[in-house]
Amino acid sequence: MPFAISLSALGASGRPRADADHVRSAVAWLKEAQREGRGGFAHSYHLMRGWERPYPETTGYILPSLRRADARFAIDGAAVMIAEAARWLASVQNPDGGFCDLGGHPQVFDTGQILHGWNDLAVRRPDLVDPGRHARAARWICAQQEPDGSFVRHAWRGEARSYYARVGAALIRAGRILGAAEITEAGMRNLRWTLAQQEPNGFFRAMAFDAGPPFLHTMIYVVEGLLDGFDETRDEALFAAALRFTEALAAAAQRDGLPRSRYRDDFSAVDRELCLPGLAQWAAQCFRLAGLGQSAYEAPGRRALAALKERQLISADPRLHGGLYGSAPVWGRYMRLAVPNWGVKFLIDALLAATTAQ
Repeated sequence: MPFAISLSALGASGRPRADADHVRSAVAWLKEAQREGRGGFAHSYHLMRGWERPYPETTGYILPSLRRADARFAIDGAAVMIAEAARWLASVQNPDGGFCDLGGHPQVFDTGQILHGWNDLAVRRPDLVDPGRHARAARWICAQQEPDGSFVRHAWRGEARSYYARVGAALIRAGRILGAAEITEAGMRNLRWTLAQQEPNGFFRAMAFDAGPPFLHTMIYVVEGLLDGFDETRDEALFAAALRFTEALAAAAQRDGLPRSRYRDDFSAVDRELCLPGLAQWAAQCFRLAGLGQSAYEAPGRRALAALKERQLISADPRLHGGLYGSAPVWGRYMRLAVPNWGVKFLIDALLAATTAQ
């Protein structure tokens, strides 16, 4: 049941602890979200409305984070959580291979994010992924692709978006795992389309959910997609484009103290709010770039992670404990008054990336 907003609910964060403790708290929150979702992870916990329904998209890409957390810290019950989520995803897949959003509409992006999870399990836990389902998901995405590499059919609001680079990268890896060159090529077509959206100052067109300035969350999706594609292909154009963007964003973050919730196309901040899932993604990609020889990103990654650790919720209420609000302040524009499950996932990713970087 939801509860009325109280000061304790709004300010339940604590002092930073060891990274392993933060990871364990985050997994504890995900366990509660999965219990509520009966196998899938509940979309979010809202302070007024309570738990939302289980969300296929993010259930899919939570899987690699859980697996890596368990491999690093031997978290009790994590393997069971992964198996339950994998079974649940199989149960909600459409016969044609696609997956729907919470409104029941087939979505390319949602299916692509589930593909990320299945790609990981196909390599690390092949007993949990049916190859036929895996291939149908990838081929369904390919069937929706436009000749220029973008996605419009079954895309958000029927418009091509550059943050679908995350889908392109998932296709590239799926094609390699499945031994299907045409799937890999579809992924490359999407990333080439994404490269064509970059402006001279590094910003990408069509990064937002709507016509307004994009949130940091979808801005970093583009970086993740390009770097995932680079990991698979070693195509230097993908790395160069990601770096051109992150260099400009890092300069903005230095000016603003931390990357802010939304940015205009000249990298000026819209407001002083923080989009906490996006901040977690930024921290993880900073550590990733540092590992790729870009040592200047280590310090901004540490600053972002310190801010996230201070804001992770520490509470006697299991609906909050280990979670991370969508915005700081909690009434900010992004996921107002809610703890989204993907913010917790990206916090785990950032913590794991930080311990790797040490």
